[in-house]
Amino acid sequence: MNIMIKRMLFLTLLYLVLTAVTTSTLSRQLFIPILTATNIVFAVLLTLLIYNYFRFLKQNTSVDNGQLLRNHIDNVNGILDNKSLFKISQKPFLFGLEEGLISNKNFYYNHDFFYAVDETGAVSTYDLTDIFELSATGSQINNSRIWQVKISEGTRTVEYRFTHNFSIWNTNFLNFYRRVKKIRPEAIQSKWSLWKM
Repeated sequence: MNIMIKRMLFLTLLYLVLTAVTTSTLSRQLFIPILTATNIVFAVLLTLLIYNYFRFLKQNTSVDNGQLLRNHIDNVNGILDNKSLFKISQKPFLFGLEEGLISNKNFYYNHDFFYAVDETGAVSTYDLTDIFELSATGSQINNSRIWQVKISEGTRTVEYRFTHNFSIWNTNFLNFYRRVKKIRPEAIQSKWSLWKM
């Protein structure tokens, strides 16, 4: 909910700034069409923002999907206790476009394993020693860099892309980065820094 409020406030602030600039700098002939266009764009973006929020809310509170969410939590908790399981990903919001840029899973790790958990609660488990690449891509969503993990699974390669959940208060992703670097230094393809996160 906090993210939703921040996005609405940002969109509203942007709208107010554009409206103020338009009304103070343009002539009356240009003012009306530009203000009308600004209002239409604001209404469409706000509608999409609210629609995606309620779609997400419905997915996580409906009877069927509520059960899927409980299954997801039960599966993750069933792997190991909560104290040793660390989430390293977050789901960014880009009006639905993020689905083509990142994997539709949540990612966790512990001392020895990397976990990919899908919406149904199915868990894929990989040994950290099987990770042969951890790198930052050139893409960002909402100022979060998209990272990729490549894992050797027998004769095939499994690849996941996600945005990390690093913050001042949450260093899980940085700890995961350091753990992979300790186990397989050659797997680290991108240097971690606050400027490139």
